[in-house]
Amino acid sequence: MKVTIYDIAKEAQTSPSTVSRVLNSSSLISDEKSNKILEAAKKLGYKKRSIRKQRGRAVLSIKLVLGRLKDKKLPLFYSVPDLIQGIQDGVPDNKMNIICETTTDAEQLFANKKSGHTDAVIFAFTNVPKKTLKHLEENSIPSLILNRAPLGHDFIAFNNEEGMYELVKSALESKKKLSPCFLEINPKHEVTIERRKGFERACSEFKINKPHIETIEEIGCISNDTVNTLKNKGIDCVIAMNDIIASKFMIHALDAGLHVPDDFLLTGFDGSSFSNMLPKQLDTISLEVHELGQKSGEWINRRVISREDEKFQLRINGKRVKGNTI
Repeated sequence: MKVTIYDIAKEAQTSPSTVSRVLNSSSLISDEKSNKILEAAKKLGYKKRSIRKQRGRAVLSIKLVLGRLKDKKLPLFYSVPDLIQGIQDGVPDNKMNIICETTTDAEQLFANKKSGHTDAVIFAFTNVPKKTLKHLEENSIPSLILNRAPLGHDFIAFNNEEGMYELVKSALESKKKLSPCFLEINPKHEVTIERRKGFERACSEFKINKPHIETIEEIGCISNDTVNTLKNKGIDCVIAMNDIIASKFMIHALDAGLHVPDDFLLTGFDGSSFSNMLPKQLDTISLEVHELGQKSGEWINRRVISREDEKFQLRINGKRVKGNTI
C-alpha cells in the first residue's frame, strides 16, 4: 500500500504541508521536528517519488557556488554568464532558479531559512571543504564540482594534461629540435600539476632532452631579465601555464629586442580574451565555459531529475586555437 504525506502527518502528529517541506529538504523546519517526521516516514516505509514524472513541470532550485574571488584574474579565464547560460541550455525541459553564492561553508550556505528547498549544489572554480561535502551527503543533496577532479565525487573538469600535451606536439611540428621551458605559477595547484604533467609527458614521448621548468612567484615577476635568462640558458620555446603568463612574456620579449616566434616559440592556455590585445595571436587551448555549463545540465538531468546513483565524472577536452606564435 502506498504511503502518503497524510499518513506520515498522522503518525508524526503534524500537518501534511510540514511533512511536504521536510521531505523536500526545506530548511524552514526545525531539526527536532524534521527528525521526527523522517523517523515516521522511515517507519511507514515511505519512498520518495522520482521527479522524473514531473519533467517539464518541476521548477528546480540550484545553488551555484562561485567562492570568494581571491584571484582577481579569474574573470579573464572564466565567464560566469556563459556558465549559467550553459546550465540553462543543458536542462531545456525544466525551469530553474539558479541562486549564486560566494561561500563554501555549509552553515553559511544554508543559513537563510527563507531560501527554502535546494535540489542541488554546483561548486564552480573553487575548492570545497570536506565538511561541506559531508553535510550535503548527509542531507541527500546532490553536488557537483567544476574545474576540479576530487576522487569519489561528481565532477566536470577540463582535460588540462591532454591540452598541454597537444601544445608541445604542435610546437614540435613547427620546429623539430626544441629546448622548451614550462613557465608556471602556483606549482602545488591542481591545475598547474595537471598541465605540467602534460608538458612532461610530451617531452618524454618525443624524446626532448632536458626540458626546463621555471616557477615564478607571481605574474609581476616576469621581466626582461626573465626573458634574457631563459635565452641565455638556450631556451627557444616557452610553454606558458596560461594565457596571462604567455602574454606577459611576449610583451617583455619584445621589449628586450627579441621576437616571437623567431627567438621563442610561445604558447598559452585557457583561451582568455586578454590575449586578443597582443601584437600576435597566441597559440593556445580554449576552454569552453558554456560547454562546461551544458555538461552540468546533463548532470542535473541524471542525478537530480532522474535520480541516477551512478557517479558522474567527466573530462572535457579544450579546443586548439591556432595563432602565429609557433
